[in-house]
Formats: sequence, C-alpha cells, structure tokens
Amino acid sequence: MPGHHDARRSPSRPCAPAVLAFLLAAALLTPGCRDRTTFPDGVPGKSPDEITAASKATAHYQRGIELYDAGRYRKAINAFRASLKYNPDDPRPCLEIGACYSRLGQLERELAAYDKALAISPDFVPAHNSRGVALLRLDRLDEAVEAFGRAIKREVDYAPAHINIAIAYSRLGRYELALMSLDNAEQFGGSAFDVASNRGLILVELGRYGEAADAFERALHERPGYHPVRFERAMAVAKDGYPGEAIRELERLTTIQPEFTQAYLEKARLLAEIGRPQHALKQYEEYLKRAPKDPEAWNEAGNVHFALGQYTQAEACFRKAIAYRRGYYNAYLNLAATLERLGRERDAARIRRRAERYQPEPPPEQNQNQEH
Repeated sequence: MPGHHDARRSPSRPCAPAVLAFLLAAALLTPGCRDRTTFPDGVPGKSPDEITAASKATAHYQRGIELYDAGRYRKAINAFRASLKYNPDDPRPCLEIGACYSRLGQLERELAAYDKALAISPDFVPAHNSRGVALLRLDRLDEAVEAFGRAIKREVDYAPAHINIAIAYSRLGRYELALMSLDNAEQFGGSAFDVASNRGLILVELGRYGEAADAFERALHERPGYHPVRFERAMAVAKDGYPGEAIRELERLTTIQPEFTQAYLEKARLLAEIGRPQHALKQYEEYLKRAPKDPEAWNEAGNVHFALGQYTQAEACFRKAIAYRRGYYNAYLNLAATLERLGRERDAARIRRRAERYQPEPPPEQNQNQEH
C-alpha cells in the first residue's frame, strides 16, 4: 500500500538478542575446577607441620566451595585465599577465585586470578580454558582462541576447550573451523547438549536451517526443558520455509513457559506473514502485555490493524510506537497514512511535517564510472 511502512521488513527489527546471547554461552563452563576433590591430608614423607598445613588448606578450600555454591562469592574468595596461604603450590584456589570474580562481574580480576593459577602451574589446563572464557566475555576473541588452543595443546581430549574454541571461531565468523571444533568435542565425549545447541547456532549463521533445526532437536533430546533451544529451533524451522510448524513449536513453548516473552512476538509475526491477522493481533496483545514499551511491536500491530481496515486501532498503536520512540520515522509515516484513511487530512499533514525531523539520511550514492 503506497506510503505505508511495514516495520517487519525493516533491518532494525529486533532478533531476540537476549535469547541468543544466553544460548551462545551454553558451553562456556562455569569457571572453576573441573574436579573439586579435597586435598590429601596425610601424605607419605610429609612432616607434621606440612600435614597440618595441608589439612588447613583442605578445610578452607571446602569452605570456599560451600560459600560459592551458596552464592556468597566475596566470602568464598577469602576462604580460597586462606587455602592458598597454606598450600601456595596448588593452582585450584586461584581458579576458584576467578570463578567468584566471574560471578561478581569483575572480569579483569577474574583474568588476574587465572594468570596467577598459571604462574603456579603453567600446564594447568582448566586455567587456560577458564582464561579463554573470560577473554571471550571481554570480546577479545583472538586471545580467547589462543587460550583455548593452549588448553587443547596440553590435553588434546579436553572437550570443554573444543566447545569453547568453537564458540570463539563462530563469533569471528570462522564457521567451518567452529564446526570442526564441535566435531572434535563430540569425539572426545563433550556434552551432547552443548555440541548440538552450538552446532545449531552455527548452521543458522550458514543459512543451513534444516540442519540447524535437526541439531536443536538433538539438543532438546538431551535437555527437553531448555526453552531457548526450543525457541531457536522454531526460528530455524520458520526460516527453512515451514511457518506452520514453527508456530506450533512456539505455541508449545508458551504453553510450557508462559513468560517466554519473545515467543509471542515471533508467533505474531509468523501469523501475520501467513495471512492470519486476527490470530496475529492476539499474539501481539500477549506480547505487549509483557513488553509494553516495545515501539517496533506497537508499529507492527498497527500495520496489521491497518491492513484489516481497523484504522482507529491502528492509530492508537502508531501513537504508542511514537510515545516509546520519539524519533520513529516509519511510525510517523504510518500514523499519517492512517489519519488520511480516517479523513483527517490536516492531522495527517501535521504528522508528516513532524516526521521530516526524523527522516533518516539517504544512503550515499555509489560512484559511477562515467566512461563507457
């Protein structure tokens, strides 16, 4: 329809960033020691003082684990430091200190803890892996690859590092290397869920949506209740050309997890695309109950009302979109078109003049060769 702007085709359309970010980190193991065993209290050839120190190190270490599991990370750090005081040659307390700083969101201190673990024991593979995880979260991707590579060099069958290096390669756009790394992780007994879910994400980036859907299905077999994977499977199925199946998957998701907000929005979009506007509007309503300040969703709902000839409802939606994003150019144009349909030409002209303030800059014209 002339002059009407459908935000669902806009490149600014959101794509569930929170869901993707959460899923992309699925395989990033919680930093910390892979095997939290206690220190031996009695070791042949040790003096009584050394045995006493080892016993105290064990007690503080175990206390640190308990505090960590209880979410008391600062107190856990103190306990691990006490353990390190009595056994300065063991890198595991440093690794656990790094895990605590990770939970506290102090990534630079986390890195420093892993560096100290590696200063004590340069071949301590979990520290190389955890250091890579921290670098990945800091978006220092090349350094993360190097850290995971050092872990793999020292222990070639260390599956977590293969999964994590796959995530790093994926974020660098090196998708084939990422898939090869996941194959290695699978070969070495890595988590089937982590391998399958991350393989699915990479296949989506490669446009191999059917294979991605199959990978997400395998991940769901491992963890049926992991809702972000079900969401990603639905999106892959939709991109593979099966919107009906995707809608059913999203309906299943919202039945299981009614507060999975993004699923309502994607259902609405798919229903609108396959020509079921009334059902789409019900899903927009459910979504906007949960995310009432989303201007793009208000604009999209307005588009559906407009297509149905429900101009009063469309006007209300476009005004909501503008209220939540003052400079929303498309919503102004859509509102003006709606007011024209309602016979309110003066109001429409006023809105169009206001829209001019927010008109985006046109893309620069490409230089054309004038010679023929």
